[in-house]
Amino acid sequence: MSKNVLLITVDSLREDYLPLDNDWTNTPAAAELAQQGISFESAFATGPATAVSFPGILTGTLPLSCGGLGPLNEDRPRLATEMQKNGFHTAGFQSNPFLSHHFNYDDGFDTFEDYQNPLMGIATKIFPRGIEVNHPKLRKIDDKVNFTKRIKDIYQLFRGKPRPYVSAEVITDDCITWIDDVESDFFAWAHYMDVHHPCYPPEKYRTEFGVKNVTQEEVSEWYSALIRSPDSLGTEELDALERLYRAAIKYTDEQIKRILDKLKQMGQLEDTLIIYTSDHGELFGDHDLYGKPERMYDELLQVPLLVANGPAKLRETTTDLISLMDIPGIIFDSVEVDAPEAYEGIIPSQENREYIIAEHQVEGDAVIGVRSDKWLFELDQIRGEKRLFEITSDQITETPTDAGGELVQSIAEKRLSELDVDSELIDDDLGEDVEGRLEDLGYL
Repeated sequence: MSKNVLLITVDSLREDYLPLDNDWTNTPAAAELAQQGISFESAFATGPATAVSFPGILTGTLPLSCGGLGPLNEDRPRLATEMQKNGFHTAGFQSNPFLSHHFNYDDGFDTFEDYQNPLMGIATKIFPRGIEVNHPKLRKIDDKVNFTKRIKDIYQLFRGKPRPYVSAEVITDDCITWIDDVESDFFAWAHYMDVHHPCYPPEKYRTEFGVKNVTQEEVSEWYSALIRSPDSLGTEELDALERLYRAAIKYTDEQIKRILDKLKQMGQLEDTLIIYTSDHGELFGDHDLYGKPERMYDELLQVPLLVANGPAKLRETTTDLISLMDIPGIIFDSVEVDAPEAYEGIIPSQENREYIIAEHQVEGDAVIGVRSDKWLFELDQIRGEKRLFEITSDQITETPTDAGGELVQSIAEKRLSELDVDSELIDDDLGEDVEGRLEDLGYL
């Protein structure tokens, strides 16, 4: 039985980018966990974006269950709450607005740092599109304190448009400080945004990957163009974005390694269940698409899943289909906590999956994806289409819907019939800070 649990999530990390460039030395934290623990070969998110993946990871429910998208409601169980009830000290460190207190992700955490304020919130409101020296708000605040100069100096380091998230170093520093101070029996969640566009790792990593002179402002402009009009970008810009993505993976993983080293130093590494995963992937021209469209391709849904210091019986499940909705089950089983009644995932090693479900919703229209080992079916209300793909060892091929896959098609139809998806993802009361950051992240 594990005394502690560390859940590490890296936003937008594709499964096929780990190990990075087929070399585990580029990702030392992932390498250590893969060597000491196990790596699941077929782990899939519950949707192709943060807002539809994290209900699975942190509540063990599908995203369109329990009232659909938007702030988590009381019908969803909370992994953190269950851990808290069972005597674990709980802490979360993340800066994605969709995972903030605005969306009730702070429930169950004794300590919850979502970096929506004060520094980031103030800075983003004052400098929503960069540093505006003559902005009247600057003069007003500068009359009282010299605070804006410090903010300006920090943001100037990003060489242009400020990043809408805090760096991996900040997440790691704060997580290590908390682990150093807390008593044993803890549940810590650290979520890293640096692999999420606009990627802009420190100069050391940009230099290593050949993009030293790219500015943060260029990255933001290119990514906006990528989402809205990818044909407007040339091969040089597309290559630079992919290089920045790889550089950010290396930077983030090296920061994660610092937490593992801290646990080792404290003599708590072997007593800590460690889970390292991602919420979704990213398209770089795969299927002639970019970013995170509402589709259910493996490049978007398949994610790395590394588990160290878990139950030995998990080793028998590494080739099984796993949903990220099953992560709470792995944790409950490892620390001997009963799963709440509303939990929709399974406990791997006790049950097997024939398929995984992933879904999304846009303005009341749903897209349901059901994937088995051999078939992928998309029931798409957004585009008014039904699509069936046959999966082989080396490719996925679209095929007529009457060519097979009866199980995945029937499950998708059943799931859609159960839904009442009329919720809105964005609350009108979020405020300019949160909505501006969501826009900078490419969500709006």
